[in-house]
Amino acid sequence: MDSNSDMPELPTPAPGIDRHSGQRTGEVLAAARTAKGIELVDIAKETRVPLRHLKALEADDHELLPALPYAIGFVKNFAQYVGLDPETIAAQFRAETSKLAHVPSPLSMEPLDERRLPSRSLVMASIAIIVLVIAGLSAWGAGVFDSAPVVNTKEIAVAEPSPPMSANPDVTPDQGIAAAPLAASAAAPVAAGIVVLTATEDVWVKIYDRATRANAKIGILKSGESYAVPADRPGLLLWTGKAGALAITVGGRPVAPLGGPVETVRDISLAAADLAARPMPGAPVVAAPLAAGAPGPAAMPPTATPGV
Repeated sequence: MDSNSDMPELPTPAPGIDRHSGQRTGEVLAAARTAKGIELVDIAKETRVPLRHLKALEADDHELLPALPYAIGFVKNFAQYVGLDPETIAAQFRAETSKLAHVPSPLSMEPLDERRLPSRSLVMASIAIIVLVIAGLSAWGAGVFDSAPVVNTKEIAVAEPSPPMSANPDVTPDQGIAAAPLAASAAAPVAAGIVVLTATEDVWVKIYDRATRANAKIGILKSGESYAVPADRPGLLLWTGKAGALAITVGGRPVAPLGGPVETVRDISLAAADLAARPMPGAPVVAAPLAAGAPGPAAMPPTATPGV
């Protein structure tokens, strides 16, 4: 029994290849091409393999070749075109080359280094800056920073307030009837005077026209600052969150407060007549004139004259 019968049979070399000749892959490919009289340019056109890579294969200059999978594909195309067995030539090329197949690096599942993350203080500062910017833009859009026209209150004529009616019981009804028209005539110029708002402390106000949706004034009225309501714009209304922080005069005469120190009022008419009609706290009530034909006070009986 032959001792060599159990050894595996080696594959038959392809035509043109002598395994014992010591030829490298490039020499085998070049010899087969020369034997068939084929130019490298023709192989490049037919196989779409770049000419520089075909030259590198024949010169066994593997450093000029691309990655191993591409290089093996070029070897197979070259060998098939010149009549050699592609698989056999490819196996010889793998044994000769030092190129390695590309092995993708595994994805790192490690958590990010904390040093690469922004600090907590930096994140909080960035959030605070964004909030301030948004608040500033909102306030600017609402007109908080609009400057209010400053009115020189010294130039506004202040009339001497008329003394209230006496509560003396000796005053007759006839005197009360005569005083009522005088009070009405005194209120007439006040109702047509200039309306001035003076802030006793910083207070936010909005003066607007509901019909036209236009704002005459919106923003902060500083303490001691005054604002004269435009007389040529009827129908203006007031909205404020501190009604008691506004001292209001009409034609130089003070009118009753619009509310408490922190009371919110809205849609308050700023017409001079409407403000002048507001009664001052503690003001005496003026007796209304008697209607025509109403009975007057009882007449005193005639005094009898002696001897008549």
